Amino acid sequence: MTTATISRFYRLLAGLALICLLGLALAADSSIRFREFSIRNINQPRVLVNNLQLEYQLTDYLREGLVNGMTLENEILFTLEWHHTWWWNSQKHLATVRTELKYHPLSKQYQVVQLDSGETWNFPNLPAALEQLGRLEDYRLPNLPANAYHSDASIFVTAKLSPKSLKLPLKLQELFTDRYSLQSDGVLWPIP
Repeated sequence: MTTATISRFYRLLAGLALICLLGLALAADSSIRFREFSIRNINQPRVLVNNLQLEYQLTDYLREGLVNGMTLENEILFTLEWHHTWWWNSQKHLATVRTELKYHPLSKQYQVVQLDSGETWNFPNLPAALEQLGRLEDYRLPNLPANAYHSDASIFVTAKLSPKSLKLPLKLQELFTDRYSLQSDGVLWPIP
């Protein structure tokens, strides 16, 4: 091999590495991350309270859709999971917290609505609205079954942000791409 061929090969390899790094940076740009998460017992026996803070990085599609009248729905899903070494883990749904994010163009305000309590907050900018959207303070979890304590049980929490209603072609596309919604990695919290 000549020196020129080796030089071209290394330049090509460096270019491919740069493209891969840019792709990773763009993929990491839109996501949901857990910034804070805790579950604690309160004074009552076997009553658990959750605090969490999510960090959102919206895709361009979600950001533009929000400004153009699309409502985004946020779901925080709590699942009770038992770990089994010889067969599949078993799960039981505990609770789902649903919140909506809207934009009102006349008032130029972002509105966050917690659907189960009906509480509403208005914000002049998107970062403040996203911070409220991802905040859950002193959320009392439903009573756990007796076999959840002192066993291999854990609470598994995930979050998903997606448009409230998608038209039919986009509903099918959502199954195959993450452009239309964001999904967090889960957090596992062992039950004492």
